[in-house]
Amino acid sequence: MTKKQCGIIFTLLALILCVGMLAAKLNNGGLNDPTDLSQVLSADKNEQDTEALNQQNYFYQSRSEREQQDSVTIQTLNSIISDANISKEKKDEATKELTQKTIAKDNEGRIELSIKNKGYEDALCMLQGNKATVIVKSQNSLQESETVAIQEIVQNVSKIKDVIIQVEK
Repeated sequence: MTKKQCGIIFTLLALILCVGMLAAKLNNGGLNDPTDLSQVLSADKNEQDTEALNQQNYFYQSRSEREQQDSVTIQTLNSIISDANISKEKKDEATKELTQKTIAKDNEGRIELSIKNKGYEDALCMLQGNKATVIVKSQNSLQESETVAIQEIVQNVSKIKDVIIQVEK
């Protein structure tokens, strides 16, 4: 074995030892100890992280609420459709409404994905009848060309022309 090979082996062993000690420190609550690594974080960074988390929570909570409302509606419609004591007309109406709700959910997802593909961090779309509300996560206000592009996406996917666009930072 040459001196060069010995040097490489000892260097690698030293790195493995250092990484092992760091992992042991972190696994023993090193991040929870206020005298350790947490002093590196500044108050400004923590505020920015909190603000970013609140923004992510807004989109997450809005999606969760929408999903809960949709699932309750779909469950109600399915119970109407499967109930033997309800007239055929009511069942047909429920089936039609269920179909519309399913199409709307699919369109909302496609619109959100298309907007995200345009380079926005996040997007939330809510279709209600002949109106669409789109909430876009953007640090800046939208320019006219951007709003037109979003309106075109909504119109191409859902055939809805009445679009309300809001910006969340």
